[in-house]
Order: sequence, then structure tokens, then C-alpha cells
Amino acid sequence: MQVKIEFDGVFNMQVDDSATVGDLKNQIQQTLGLMRPRLVYNGALLDDQKTLYSYQIPNNSCIIVQEMYSIVCWVSDTINGVTLTAPYNLVVHRHNTFADLKYLLHKAYGIDMTNRKFYPKVEIPSFEPPDLCPLHLVKVDAGCPVYVSQK
Repeated sequence: MQVKIEFDGVFNMQVDDSATVGDLKNQIQQTLGLMRPRLVYNGALLDDQKTLYSYQIPNNSCIIVQEMYSIVCWVSDTINGVTLTAPYNLVVHRHNTFADLKYLLHKAYGIDMTNRKFYPKVEIPSFEPPDLCPLHLVKVDAGCPVYVSQK
């Protein structure tokens, strides 16, 4: 079967429909040089262990590729006048928003994100990106620190 791979353009790839999603990821990694691709079809995240056939993906369908990368969120808390800052690792993609980061920090680490603000650049602590701002618009890339403090 042939699938269309959408990542900074559209690429056609030939793949056996009995191949697993993991097999397709390996092919994408070799072809596009991506380290951590995540595949999405019709809004659903595809599981590496399942076959493409199990998702009933028709020939010439489009599969979205999202390159995943790690960032570190430095979360500060002030308790009894002492400020403590701790690093929290998150795996994200460039279209995640700051609202997504709030959700991920709460879900993965139990951090209460009410009354918190983000500032992606330590040099500009007064800039607070809106919740729906995608990470790539403020240049939050792999390894980029994001700072979180109380409002």
C-alpha cells in the first residue's frame, strides 16, 4: 500500500499493510532523519505494536508525523520565603501549546498549575505566552528550558 506522510510537506511511501506502525516509523526515521516520530491518523495516535491493517488505513491515506523532543520545565515554588526550583522533563512536539504544558506538568508530576506563569526565556521574565500559543512560535525547541513560577 502507499501512504502519504505529512511532515514539512507531503511524501509518498510504499509500505506493506501488514507492517506495524513501528515498522513505518523506522522507515520514516531512515528516510527523513527524524529521531522520535509520532504518527497520527484521523486524529488518533498510532500504537507502534499494531499493524497498519488493524487501523483500516486505506491506500493513499495521509498520516501526520510529529517529531517529538524533550524540554525541561524549571518550576519554582516559594515556601516560607525560600524559593526552590526543580527540573521536570517533558516530551512535546512543536505544535503543543502552553496549555498542553500545564496539562502535562499536572498529569505527569501532580503540579497544581493554577496561578502559575510560563516564561520561555530567562532574559524576558515579564513575557508570559498565552495558553494557546504553540511552542514553536516562541522558539521552544529540543533542550530549551522553560521557566514556571507562581503568579
